[in-house]
This record gives sequence, structure tokens and C-alpha cells, in this order.
Amino acid sequence: MTFVEFMSFDKDGERVLRATIERLHGEEAMLSYYQLHGLLLALACSPEAIKPAEWFELIWLNDEPQFDSEEEAKSFFKSVVSLFHQIQEMAQQHRFLPFSANYSERWQPELAQWCEGLLMGHQYLEDLWLIAIEDLDDASLTEEVEVTLSLAATFADFEDAKQMSLEQDLSLGDEHLPEAYQLFWKVLAGYACVASLWGESHWEADTEQMFLSLESVPRDQQCPCGSGEVFAKCCLH
Repeated sequence: MTFVEFMSFDKDGERVLRATIERLHGEEAMLSYYQLHGLLLALACSPEAIKPAEWFELIWLNDEPQFDSEEEAKSFFKSVVSLFHQIQEMAQQHRFLPFSANYSERWQPELAQWCEGLLMGHQYLEDLWLIAIEDLDDASLTEEVEVTLSLAATFADFEDAKQMSLEQDLSLGDEHLPEAYQLFWKVLAGYACVASLWGESHWEADTEQMFLSLESVPRDQQCPCGSGEVFAKCCLH
């Protein structure tokens, strides 16, 4: 198994990874498990694929911790990448949060951490998101992304959000959380589909541009697509 390959992420793998993360988080060396989970969901929903080597440094709070051996460091890296791939698969099944579909106050602290991680990941990818949203030019989709980030910020620091609502003469109490949580599940689906929609729009734009560039090619000249055939027997055909 090479350094970039990932392992299957079963219950035992999750237990070992969580124990390692709890130790490192306790040493203020890295994000908590739920912060990491939210961060990885943001990366999984990135409009453009980001390699683990590019985002791996985001999980550290200080300098990269010293592991006892190179093998231990590699095993930890592969476990995190395995978790990332599991989260990717969950997102494809519209399972975005590692919690029940019904809100419970019991895991509000963990939900707050998860939302912190999501916001951190989105901020890291902010320039890419701005380009994708502008290219898609879809008001409904833009609103879903904005609502996703707004709700994430609310759940990340509910007490602060509640205070702000009071200052603005708005009502935001504990009784609103279940409804807000249901909406969060819904808009996360829109947030997650931006990548595929943007990818499709890029392909359509590239195809259109290619054929526009072919218009001035003489029929008996070599086709610029690189096939080796003359234009009349290739893309013009």
C-alpha cells in the first residue's frame, strides 16, 4: 500500500482514528473529530477537486505533531483520507451530517464543532466558490449556499446568534432549532450539488469554444483536435 492509498474505514478504524484525534486535540495540536468531519464535508463539496496533500495541513492547530514513527504518521494520514472518502460517499447519498435527521440538544456541542469545520473549509475554498457561483448564475442555488453558511454560523455559536437576533428585534429561541436543523439538511443538498453543476457547465463551455475555434479551419486541413485526420473527415463530419 502506497502513501496516497486509503484504507477501508470500518468501525475499528474509526475508533482508532477518533482516539488519536482526541489525544492530539487534547494537546491542542489538531482539530476535534467533529471539526475535522465538517471540514472534510466542505472539501468533499468543493467545486473543484482538492488533493489531500493540499488540505492536510488545515487540520493542524500548531506545527504538525511529532509522531513516534514514520509508519505511525503514514497510518494516521491514510486513516484521515479514508474518512474523507467515506464522507464523499455519504454526501453522494445525501447524508451530510454525522447526526440523526431529527435535531437533539444532546449533540448541540458536537454540531457546533461540525459547523465550525464546515465554515473553515468553505473559507479555505472561498475564491473557488465565488467563481463557481458567478459562472452558474443561479439565484436559487446561490441562496441555498448562503442559507447553508448562515445556518452553519448559527449552529456554530447559537448563543451569539441569539443575542444578535435580539439586537435586531428578531425571534430566535431554542424552539426554532429543530426547524432550522431540518432546513439545514435541505440546503446542504444544494450546497453539495454545485460541484457537479459547475463541472457540467464547464464542459458545455469548453465544447462550444472548441467548435467556435474550428469554424475557420479549411476542409482539407488537419483537424486541430489532434486526431491526425483532415477537418472534413473529423470534427466537421
